[in-house]
Amino acid sequence: MPKSPKTEFIPNPEQMALMPDVSGNDINGLGETEVRRSSPIYWQAPELTPFGPLMTWFYAQVPDDERMKAVQQHRAETMAMEIPPVAPVQQERPAEEWTSLIKKIGKENGADIVGITRMRPEWVIETFDVPQKTVIMVAVAMDYEELKTAPDIPAAVEVIRQYDRGHRVSRALTRWIHAQGWEATSFGGSGNVPILLIPPALACGFGELGKHGSIINRDFGSTLRLAAVVTDLPLITDEADIFHVDDFCMKCKACENACPPDAIGSAKQMVRGVTKWYVNFDKCLPFFNENMGCAICLAVCPWSRPGVPENLVRKIAKKHKK
Repeated sequence: MPKSPKTEFIPNPEQMALMPDVSGNDINGLGETEVRRSSPIYWQAPELTPFGPLMTWFYAQVPDDERMKAVQQHRAETMAMEIPPVAPVQQERPAEEWTSLIKKIGKENGADIVGITRMRPEWVIETFDVPQKTVIMVAVAMDYEELKTAPDIPAAVEVIRQYDRGHRVSRALTRWIHAQGWEATSFGGSGNVPILLIPPALACGFGELGKHGSIINRDFGSTLRLAAVVTDLPLITDEADIFHVDDFCMKCKACENACPPDAIGSAKQMVRGVTKWYVNFDKCLPFFNENMGCAICLAVCPWSRPGVPENLVRKIAKKHKK
């Protein structure tokens, strides 16, 4: 696919003056061959990362838009909802029954997918402590008609709306688990989240990593937003879902060509001991900050279009049967 023409992106000098001397790619562990915990870089408390001033700058760029204000207010109300303490009597059920109930409660409260996996030490970001042994992952899908407007306001509003939904689901699950007498902590998909969300989502079967650095799901494509709950409730874990997305991403250049700051590469790279698709942080961040979180790469991904994932999965499966 030929590279489509696009306007050269020139970052705002005011923003670039806040850029730290250290590379975000170095903080992320690009080129490192050993597995380790990730370091705080973005969305954690500003004082934990050298990119904290850029986070503050990003929040100051939010447009004075009524739609944006409405979804931000709704998310604030969600976050303010009280989660009662753990009930004094711990209920006992077989792990299979707990698992079925967790997935049922998640779906009833707005999740599109609920998965379960065991916590791995490298998923906990440095400076944080998460002692729970199990991760309940929640995925909610964005509306494609809104997403495809990225990086304009409707797409940004949709992103916040779905993060709000993820918060509501994870908090509802946490309330329910507490009522059963078990500890749990809700981690919505935005804000000061102490664990990585994509790795456990991959481990519990939400899909595979795409060239754009986000999950590609066999049903919802590249439209998912994530949230999580950590707990020691005895649960049955799910398996990873491998349907050979790389067969497609290796040849497709949709997100690579559409990325204004040229942050998406054509080959996988080594990051903290894992060879994976990786988006150049230093190139991506300035455009992200100036364009309401961007999401162009997800909007142009063929997997995001309704009806397309099923056909692509079928074609790839047919190829692998030969």
